[in-house]
Amino acid sequence: MNENKRVYAAHSQRQLTACARAVVLLLYAFAALESKDGEARESGGEMPVVYVVALADAPMDATPQSRAVMSDESGSTVYAVAAVSPAPEESAGAAPMPVAAPVTRESEAPAGEVVAQAPKEQMSTQPLAPASGSNAAPAAVTPPPASPSDQGPQPGSLGQIPPAGAAAQQNLSPNDALRQSVLGLATSGGAIRALEQAKARPDVFSPVDIAQIEELSIRQEVRGGRAKVRSMTSSDRFDALDASIRKADEFDARLPKTPEYAQVRASLAGDRTVAYAARGRMEDAVAAFESIPQGAEVSVESLAAVGEAYSYLQQPAKGEQVYRRAIDQSASVPTDAATLGYQYGTHTRLIDLREGLFYALTDQNKYVQAQQVLDDIQHSLPPANEVHPWDQANDDYLRYYRLLAQFQIYSGQTSTGMAGLQRLEQQVPFNSEVRNAQADATLGMSQTRRARDMYSATLTDHPDNIETLAGLGRASLALGDYASARRINDAFDDTFPENGSVRGFKRDFAAYRAPVLSFDVSGEHGNSVLADNQFSIDTTLYSPPIYDYWRVFAHTFYGYADTDIGNISRTRVGAGGDYRNGPLTVTGEVTRSMGGNGRTGGNGEISFAFNDYVSATAAVDSDSNAIPWKAYVEHLWGKTAQFTLNFTDTDRRSASVSYGAARYSDSNFNQEIALSGTQRVFTAPNQLVNLTLNLNTSSNTITNAAYFAPSRDYTAEVVAMHQWAAWRSGEKALLQRIYLTVGAYNQRGFGTSAEYGGRIEQAWTFSHDVAITYGIGVLSHDYDGSRETSVTAYAALVVPF
Repeated sequence: MNENKRVYAAHSQRQLTACARAVVLLLYAFAALESKDGEARESGGEMPVVYVVALADAPMDATPQSRAVMSDESGSTVYAVAAVSPAPEESAGAAPMPVAAPVTRESEAPAGEVVAQAPKEQMSTQPLAPASGSNAAPAAVTPPPASPSDQGPQPGSLGQIPPAGAAAQQNLSPNDALRQSVLGLATSGGAIRALEQAKARPDVFSPVDIAQIEELSIRQEVRGGRAKVRSMTSSDRFDALDASIRKADEFDARLPKTPEYAQVRASLAGDRTVAYAARGRMEDAVAAFESIPQGAEVSVESLAAVGEAYSYLQQPAKGEQVYRRAIDQSASVPTDAATLGYQYGTHTRLIDLREGLFYALTDQNKYVQAQQVLDDIQHSLPPANEVHPWDQANDDYLRYYRLLAQFQIYSGQTSTGMAGLQRLEQQVPFNSEVRNAQADATLGMSQTRRARDMYSATLTDHPDNIETLAGLGRASLALGDYASARRINDAFDDTFPENGSVRGFKRDFAAYRAPVLSFDVSGEHGNSVLADNQFSIDTTLYSPPIYDYWRVFAHTFYGYADTDIGNISRTRVGAGGDYRNGPLTVTGEVTRSMGGNGRTGGNGEISFAFNDYVSATAAVDSDSNAIPWKAYVEHLWGKTAQFTLNFTDTDRRSASVSYGAARYSDSNFNQEIALSGTQRVFTAPNQLVNLTLNLNTSSNTITNAAYFAPSRDYTAEVVAMHQWAAWRSGEKALLQRIYLTVGAYNQRGFGTSAEYGGRIEQAWTFSHDVAITYGIGVLSHDYDGSRETSVTAYAALVVPF
């Protein structure tokens, strides 16, 4: 653990030392620029020179367009980078060309700047397209034929980028040298300026060449627009990206559909994929990616972008495929035009791809494969004792341990995972990603108040953290703090459409705002003491929220039973409203039962959550649907009241105690006391087992009624429940539960008998929080000394519109 703590040490002293060396070296560089024997004279008067400082801990490759001119004793080096000849003027509005840029930072390169910080193993030196003859150009690009006496490579092939100085060594013609210089500029951050130069020399560059360079210029603008989106939180964060999307759409519209432009179209589709994903237009990103022909070259950035889009659209299986493809492709040297332009600046790293694959796998409950991804990340990390405080490996170690803790939580090792996150927080107490992971896990364990407080504390230190604010919104919804949730939703507006956390919150908020239909149906056969056959349907339709906290609803109940003393049907309709505000929920309904024994009545319920652990509920009903069916046959009705006290400790254990009373119209007074407790006894990836103990006793003051009414009875039973997560794809899932019941039943006057039964249940969750649960069960039980075996079937549907 001491080694791990050393990984996250501060590196400010190292940065100051590095900056001091850089300043000294820059002074030497300026001196060399002024000197008659300096590098500027060596490069030729017409070739401006840009000096770039590479520090000792991040050495810069001197090829293909840079040359070391001086070094200090620490190993830091000044490189001279020759610009394109003749030196182009800065475009209007472009930032002046810097004389030095630290290569240890991944920064945006302005248009026209010669960028030399890309390592050579990340630079592609292959032709942009295969050689071809003259072709029709895109609209507004019609160059005249090149001069035969001064012709470089055939139009349609920009040629291979040679190392710096190779043009002189190979005695290339001026046109060949120009083509190579323009291509080097186009692929290293200066594609916009390269396009201007290529258009100015139609005798050297073919229409396909110009189209390829124009695509690179669009790629450069997409990259810059994406960087702006990632670094800003204001409403204008998409301005540059939207402009690049418009240019890409316009270029795509005028690009010829001929075979020689196939690679240009494929590369442009990859650029649009990246742009659409960064813009939050995930359906468009997927459509652009799927338009790329099979076998065409696709950049890792495009694969990563569409993987994010698939995950955003709750299609993790497709996300898994493209992430695996991107990981395989990132291990090989890029050889295609589609990768150029992403090899410098902020780009997707291998650990980013593996993290995306990890989440795509856990969203499918593929925990074995997710564990393998974590192992791959761990094996790719350098030894902890070789990591310096300023190394990027510090962040990689932090990410690995955070993902490991999340994996343990997802796979059921909740305590171990939370302990891992706690250790990380102690080492990096202000890291928002670690704190958000803790809060997310706490919210998932139904400790909503604690999760809300954790999100709020993180927002105090990171007020601009979007993921934290989205988490606070989800916690507010779970707590019934709808006013706060609405304010958070209004604050997000449409500013962060690309953010998955924001999407999750907005989805939950939309479900809360929607009308909701609930539909419950059940039937039982074989329990003749209660009813030979019985069937019921209970439907409730809720309105959207009114002033955040209020809803109105319509309620209909229909039931039918046939018994040995007659058949009966019952219909009751009602209308009411509820108020949900924080820990308090109040429901009231006015009802009317139909038929000759119809009555007007009412019911209500009050629930209050004292904290994350304890809650209480009280309910009354003046015309209950819960009395025995044979009592309805006898034209009876009943009033009921119930009080329940609940205790919940995360999702691993719970307990409740309740008291219920019913007064029937024949003056019978029924009372019932029940005690229940549940404990998680086994957890594994995709599986869990709970044990529940139920104790119950009831009594009646009338014992010779036509309906079942024992003077006193007792029930003790143990229920084992096994849950299997059979399938999952993002928010869509299938859970299967099997219940086994064993117990004893004692009825005064009839002795004690065994009871046993089983039940299987499946619960589906679909998009937009649509849920359906259904099941079938068998129970063997003694009533009045006679063994009864009943079969029960049921289903429940919840649909937010």
